Amino acid sequence: MFFKGSELPVTQVDSNTTRKVLAYGDGLMNALITFAKAEDKEIPFHHHEHVQTTYVLKGSFKFAIDYPAGREEKIVTAGDAIYFPANIPHGCIPLEDESQLLDSFSPIREDFL
Repeated sequence: MFFKGSELPVTQVDSNTTRKVLAYGDGLMNALITFAKAEDKEIPFHHHEHVQTTYVLKGSFKFAIDYPAGREEKIVTAGDAIYFPANIPHGCIPLEDESQLLDSFSPIREDFL
């Protein structure tokens, strides 16, 4: 199955975030997430049943993951990657305008479609 980038819709997630679902099927989904620099310096946390990997395409972020044994925080930049287990709270703050992430989810995020 082919997905033409020029034909894919862009969703405004919040005031500084957009999402473009790039490809999905058979339990795997990729999405491009683009951010403006965050004005708020507190990390918004969320969790979901999906396993997630994130690859930093552009810019930098402060990420945090709340593992059962405690919180881990790191600054990540282009070329860095992160693995998020299912149902573990996590979040990030974009530190630069136009920062971009490539997120992959398994199973697919039906709520993104």
